[in-house]
Amino acid sequence: MKRSRRKSATAAFTVAVLATLAPADRAHAHVGSSDVFHEGDAGPYRLLVSVRPPDVIPGTAHVEVRSAAPATGELRVTIVPLPLNGPGSSSAPTPDVATRSHDDVSLFTGRLWLMATGSWQVRVHVDGPLGSGDLAVPVPALPLRTKVMGVGLGSILLGLLIFLFAGLVSIVGASVRDADLAPDQPPDARSRRRGRIAQVTAAVILLVVVFAGASWWDSEARVYQRWVYKPLTLEATTVADPTAAAASGVTLSLALHDPGWLRSRRLDDLLPDHGHLMHLFVVRLPELDFVGHLHPQQQTPGLFTKTLPALPPGDYQLFADIVHRTGLAETATAQVPLPAALTGTPTGDDSIAPAPPLRAADVHRTTAALADGTRVVWLRDGSPIVAGRPTWFRFRVEDRDGKPATDLSPYMGMAGHALFIKHDRTVFAHVHPTGSVPMAALMLVNPDSAAGADPHAGNAMHRAALPPEVGFPYACPQPGRYRIVVQVKRGDTVETGVFDAEVVAKAP
Repeated sequence: MKRSRRKSATAAFTVAVLATLAPADRAHAHVGSSDVFHEGDAGPYRLLVSVRPPDVIPGTAHVEVRSAAPATGELRVTIVPLPLNGPGSSSAPTPDVATRSHDDVSLFTGRLWLMATGSWQVRVHVDGPLGSGDLAVPVPALPLRTKVMGVGLGSILLGLLIFLFAGLVSIVGASVRDADLAPDQPPDARSRRRGRIAQVTAAVILLVVVFAGASWWDSEARVYQRWVYKPLTLEATTVADPTAAAASGVTLSLALHDPGWLRSRRLDDLLPDHGHLMHLFVVRLPELDFVGHLHPQQQTPGLFTKTLPALPPGDYQLFADIVHRTGLAETATAQVPLPAALTGTPTGDDSIAPAPPLRAADVHRTTAALADGTRVVWLRDGSPIVAGRPTWFRFRVEDRDGKPATDLSPYMGMAGHALFIKHDRTVFAHVHPTGSVPMAALMLVNPDSAAGADPHAGNAMHRAALPPEVGFPYACPQPGRYRIVVQVKRGDTVETGVFDAEVVAKAP
């Protein structure tokens, strides 16, 4: 009995020690939200799928599936995680049945385990009165931090540690001191001395166990820390062309560097997304009063260059989006100064536009006037924008007379592009009408349907038939003020509307 109690006490003591030594929380590795949003077709059903990946791997991802089908009450939705590619991508385990919401019959939720770092897909299957269909959504599984222990729990475990330490030392001392005594016989000086020696010996042994456990925990933490995601770094420099005019011959050089993460990450495996290996977004600081959407050319793996168009002088924040062949999308960031105004002309799919300075930001403004007298109107319903809650951001383009525009055409194969930038630049997201999933990653899992995810994408016959309204599904991850940049194409001209929004922690 005594031996059993000692083993139980030792086990509890060890657990308490290891838990107390848990490392602190780590900063989020991504710019913007790691949540994934995608709207697409699963057979005859139009679905909006949102996935909140775990930030510790292995971990559980939270999945929400919203259906636009008319008979949503009769649908059955299953979800299953699979590697994005490789042998495991075709060997699906038994899927989980998503739970339908009691308050909203079009909403289904579930949780899925993502067991390894890398690119995954969440495959959604729908059965209903219109038939059945499947939709696969790429999801990155990146360990972004180590779990934090709350102060309250840490204090409780520390108290238990002290209690168990003192209790075990006391038990050992009493056992040695009283082991040879007859019932009701008081201990003599020799017995008390043996007991004290035993207590000191037990305390030393337990301290060794504590420090050995701490060393083991630190070793395991260091091993895990090597797997915690480390984003690519971006080195940006400007070089003037001596053969060109000073204001029109400035080249931006962008060098991507891998700080050391997984050996499988490479810089020579990039996929074109909307026809470009890199989408570069430039925003002037500190007022965010000028934005550009540029497309540098790759010179060698990891090295890109771009002749800059007409940008006013100032410091610029850079956000560079790329997609690896594995389906992993990354955003690298940097800053670069421009001491003088430039006069270059945007080429190809590049676009630049001024924006209201932050000091004049108006979160109630719903109309953005364009240079030619037309405007972009934010179709808000008046409800608050809640952090973490998926929201449809809808916009309409109107002509000078206030009528819906009839000349919208695809911009790089999409009806529009939107940027969500928190005023303090801690959040950045590039979103399409189909969601936040890059088209290059989407085509890896839906090669037949990705091109048709946007009914107007890349099809010349629809150039005159694009509707005047465009929407973007997204959830702002943090409360605060955001700048929303909306880009559409009218004829051959890219138009940019800029809005500001207040995102609250919860609905009032």
